[in-house]
Amino acid sequence: MIASTAHPHDADRIRAFIEEDYDRSGGFLSATNHFMLQGGDTVKGKLKSLEAPLLVIHGTSDPIFSVGHGMAIADAVPGSEFLPIEGGGHELHRQDWGTIVPAIVRHTE
Repeated sequence: MIASTAHPHDADRIRAFIEEDYDRSGGFLSATNHFMLQGGDTVKGKLKSLEAPLLVIHGTSDPIFSVGHGMAIADAVPGSEFLPIEGGGHELHRQDWGTIVPAIVRHTE
């Protein structure tokens, strides 16, 4: 449901990834605990105070957060770069690594 629209869905690879994530995390509650985070109001509006520019990588077909969210984050932090992944979903698809990895290297040099 959160997959790329640019690449075919690989159910076996995704199942293996989910199983590894579940095993690594110690269970479902730990793997999904980021949904329980609170205190958003204490950090709301503070992006502009960041001093390190961000590389915001965002899929243009993300069904959870529209591409506008990624653009807004990049716009909020001075000197940040926005890297749209055409047809990318809410995951970093292995077939997009050829674009993503060089961008991370450039950003961290």
